[in-house]
Amino acid sequence: MAVDGGTPGCFEHGARLYAVPSDSAFSVEETRSSYTRSDAARRRGNRPRVHWSAFVGGVLGGAFIDFSAWHTSRLTDGTALAMMFGLGGVVGFATAIGIREALVGRPHEEQVVRLPAIQIPGDIARSAPDDSTPDELVLWSVLTRRYRAARVALDELPFQSNAADASTASRTGTLTPALTQADAELAYVVARHDYEPVAELLGLRLER
Repeated sequence: MAVDGGTPGCFEHGARLYAVPSDSAFSVEETRSSYTRSDAARRRGNRPRVHWSAFVGGVLGGAFIDFSAWHTSRLTDGTALAMMFGLGGVVGFATAIGIREALVGRPHEEQVVRLPAIQIPGDIARSAPDDSTPDELVLWSVLTRRYRAARVALDELPFQSNAADASTASRTGTLTPALTQADAELAYVVARHDYEPVAELLGLRLER
């Protein structure tokens, strides 16, 4: 019992397994491609755009530092001047890139949107029958992730003790209003109730 990227309706991306709902208007291949293109666009967006002006800035920065050292201190040592030229060049290079992006901006790139797919938790993938359909995997994954999120919220997030405390915090600004303990407990009870059949079917542990 296990599913992987070769299971119909599923694909792997970045060591994660995803399922595409059957009612999606896009194929598995189109969806996988959108994830790949989205990651590539993000990496390109994070890289600085090197323009010829950056190299000019580097040369001018190094030359300015050397000229200043020679003019003010009469520094003539070749090694020292070379080191200072390198330092000034790095500063000038980075400064030129920053100024260009501030004035010109980054080139416009088409926004790549990831098509609909649901990430399948590892234990769901390991426990699911080989003949699981994409819709079953989507349902089990959604219910499992909702249950776990509700449990974490109940255990770890700060809560207002009651509605009156939340109202007071909102008026005074002393605290950030949050879900009440009762709200969190209700959300957990509902999520647990929906998750129980999944845990029983797949042999997963049901905490609490």
